[in-house]
Amino acid sequence: MPVASFLPTDFTTQDSTTYKSALDGNGSVMARLAAAFAPSRQATPNMTVAVGAGALMAWGNVVPVAAQSTAVITAPVSNPRIDRVVIDAGNGVIATVLGTESATPTAPAIPSGYLPIAQVLLQPGVGSITNAMITDERISGNLQPAGSVRVLAQNAVPLSFVAVAATFTAASFVNNAGNVQLSGSGAHGLTATPAVGANVYVAWSGGTGVSGFYKVLSVDSATAFTIQLAYATGLGTPAVTPVATDAVMASIPIPAGALSSTGSLDCQVFFDGTSSSNGKTTSWYAGATRIDGNAYTTSPQISRWWLINRGAINSQLYALNGSSLAGGLAVDFSQTQTLTLRAQAAAANERLTLEGYVIRANY
Repeated sequence: MPVASFLPTDFTTQDSTTYKSALDGNGSVMARLAAAFAPSRQATPNMTVAVGAGALMAWGNVVPVAAQSTAVITAPVSNPRIDRVVIDAGNGVIATVLGTESATPTAPAIPSGYLPIAQVLLQPGVGSITNAMITDERISGNLQPAGSVRVLAQNAVPLSFVAVAATFTAASFVNNAGNVQLSGSGAHGLTATPAVGANVYVAWSGGTGVSGFYKVLSVDSATAFTIQLAYATGLGTPAVTPVATDAVMASIPIPAGALSSTGSLDCQVFFDGTSSSNGKTTSWYAGATRIDGNAYTTSPQISRWWLINRGAINSQLYALNGSSLAGGLAVDFSQTQTLTLRAQAAAANERLTLEGYVIRANY
């Protein structure tokens, strides 16, 4: 949009030509800021909110964002509800935060890393959203100026994993008191301690089963154990992650452009596990690139590592615990990457626990 000079208007002193020209020029001056991410009803009202185009200053870059619409918002059933429309301060993607039905509803909290766009007051059974239901909440400025530090993820809820023996193959399942009992053609190597209460990773294929971590409820025999998953026909074929195989303990998205050409990832990761002479290995990947790994046996592992861009957004230097140093990495942070924290055990029936982590992006 072409620029213009801002000229205060005063219809009592300006002639009509000057006054009208000033109005047009001032509208041009204000349009980019005033119209950015403006919320409104749709041209044909429905149960979505339209959000106008705009731009963000994210991680030192101007990020143009096209006009968007929210997903379909479901009307409340018994009482009014206030929902919030918000926008990711890093990539400009909008989201809807649902409130709670109440006779006196209040707006839900704004998630960390998001900017407010609007509140939407919904009455029970409403069939379309109108402008009268929308309250503009836009603010000027961004959450992440250049040079800032952004916590991408942090977690302190322990996740324990135990691997089965490599002999536990050709797994199948049956009903055990309403939960799934897994059986294999060979021994799983698990005992009640420490397996019960820990998780195994089960990959399901060919059915409705969802791959993921499942808590071990009981060790039933040398070749069978029960997991916390409601039994159902058609789950598919299970495969349990064995020893010497990585289990993905956490996945953290790194937004495109989160790091500048001299930016870095600062990661603190806390692992624990069965104290024994058997090896345990933790590792971390950015996308398909293995950054590094760390082996331990009898002691908890507390790791802090840095991945630093070396003057380009796709060239890195890496350091672990202030000691080891490596270069030659080429993770392309102009594209969204997924950081994965992984673990594996060299022996069955050994527990590995991801106690917590903090992942920061230093622009």
